[in-house]
Amino acid sequence: MRTPRARIYTAALLLTTVGSLAACSTSDNDNDTSSATSASDSTTQSAEKTSGNHVDLASFDLQAHRGGRGENTEESKQAFETAIDEGVNTLEMDIVLTKDGVPAVWHDPKIEDEKCSDTHPATPDDPQFPYVGKNVHDLTWDQISTLKCDKKLADFPDQKVAPDNHILKLNDVFDLVKEKGADVRYNIETKIEADKREVSATPEEFVSTIMGVVDEYGVRGKVTIQSFDWRSLKLLKEHQPDVTLAALYDETTWKKDSPWLADYTYEKYDGDALKAIQALGAQITSPGYAQPYDTKVGDKDFHPVADRDYVEKAHGMNIKVLPWTVNDKETIKYFIDNAGVDGLITDYPKRGMEVLKELP
Repeated sequence: MRTPRARIYTAALLLTTVGSLAACSTSDNDNDTSSATSASDSTTQSAEKTSGNHVDLASFDLQAHRGGRGENTEESKQAFETAIDEGVNTLEMDIVLTKDGVPAVWHDPKIEDEKCSDTHPATPDDPQFPYVGKNVHDLTWDQISTLKCDKKLADFPDQKVAPDNHILKLNDVFDLVKEKGADVRYNIETKIEADKREVSATPEEFVSTIMGVVDEYGVRGKVTIQSFDWRSLKLLKEHQPDVTLAALYDETTWKKDSPWLADYTYEKYDGDALKAIQALGAQITSPGYAQPYDTKVGDKDFHPVADRDYVEKAHGMNIKVLPWTVNDKETIKYFIDNAGVDGLITDYPKRGMEVLKELP
């Protein structure tokens, strides 16, 4: 998690985008169940799911964060394949738009040298080469495609490197799932830098591009769009209300004078994030799991955000609860068995599956 972006469009371009949004909404695959109805039904089911401390493996939404970056190179084909084989319900991923509008499955606004290395210029004497260190949105897909992103991250010592890994397109993930014949959902984050809008595409561009690919593959009923930048969620709610939405936030975005919240500000809702999310119309609340972040059950300063009271309040508003990013097994167990969340996002989907199978 953790990131956002934007740039101001002309009125004419905005009208064009709105038109394309409306067009997208008519191209849903007839075989897909309505996302909004599905989200509502599953919220009701979740209240039943935790009764008697019984967890239904089929209804609990275990999501592989960036494909499960604790186990494999993040957002690689290898990671997504492994997560599917481990039995996750949902592949969680990030989208950054390239200069020529290609939806790249990538988390960071910039190509970081801790993850990627240059190989060769996309064209002879390319003045932008080398590409490492540059913003994704300033590079074309041809340039991005030359990068090799197969470095092991120090924070994830058990991570298996995907050799010769290259950044995927959103289309590649859909193709992979189709080839495997897997029945999974997709949680797609628009990586918009709301506090540094010049380094990324606009919400309009993100929504139009992502939903265009989603509808090309006929998977609208299997897709959730999540974002810290609630402007993209507002756009979808206004123009494509059948799309399932997840409102991401933590203490760095849900605060006074925040640039992340569109019209659903901290001040307007007296600091009550759930009331703001209800007004936004998102079916899912996705908070950072604890404050401080990276604490765990047993730590004296562990303060879960999505505790039992939070979950019960959200369910009373017909909102599902999906905290991020929960990695410690005892903490995963706490959120499932004690707090009663509907799902969670983890870097370690294998751990998550082990906890689910251990619970009664």
